[in-house]
Amino acid sequence: MYKLRNFFLYSIIKMDSCANESSIIILGSFVGFILLNYISSKCVASCSTFYNSLNQKKKALWDNTFVSYVHACICSIITPICFYYYPNAWDDMIHADAPLCKFQIAFSTGYFFADMFDFWKKNIFMDSPGIWIHHVVVCITFLASVIICKYSPYLTATLLVEISNIFLHQRKLSLMYHRSKSTTFYKINALLLILTFIFVRFTAHGYLLIRVWNEHHIFGHEFHWAIALFGMVAMNVINLQLFSQLWNSDWSKSVNVMVKQKL
Repeated sequence: MYKLRNFFLYSIIKMDSCANESSIIILGSFVGFILLNYISSKCVASCSTFYNSLNQKKKALWDNTFVSYVHACICSIITPICFYYYPNAWDDMIHADAPLCKFQIAFSTGYFFADMFDFWKKNIFMDSPGIWIHHVVVCITFLASVIICKYSPYLTATLLVEISNIFLHQRKLSLMYHRSKSTTFYKINALLLILTFIFVRFTAHGYLLIRVWNEHHIFGHEFHWAIALFGMVAMNVINLQLFSQLWNSDWSKSVNVMVKQKL
């Protein structure tokens, strides 16, 4: 308890000197994604008979998925640039001064808050505690990084997953629109999804888990290390669960077809 109290006191002191700029980015991101959700729904409704044929819940799911898709696209551009322009961020993921990484974390924090607000407002994913837990854990972790101005490169590296999420969101939008897995677009997207899944979910997150474990001695606080380790273990478990779902739904059938053709 004594260590935990000191951690929160330290966080409050650091907030005054470090988090002001990031808080503005978080607020701007939150408002921006709320507006994007509203504007995109109005635009699609004005020009799409498909969208207008959906019931209210499916419209809400479409809007939410589209906004998540936009966030994934933006992160997929910014995240590699972070480590390209700030190579020291990859060398020192705890203390490196990489302004773009800090921007990325604040920007995504605003998005995740906006996403949860959309869940609540439109009554979607209310029966999916896993999604809520994921968002709450991400928001708490990201906010802690913003407050104490540390670990932003680590958290930015976890956002490499958004490269895979582009194809995951495209999959969902395609199924809602075509209601079929036989389209050429869906098949190409499925291939890109499994490739990016392997490289940015299994490989990147597996590497980060090992790195967090090995860098135990340079974390400034045992509580920080425990949270980071728990977060990376949880990420890898979620990746395995999602892979299992997608394998049973899509990929296993494709593999079976290929095997039968060769035989």
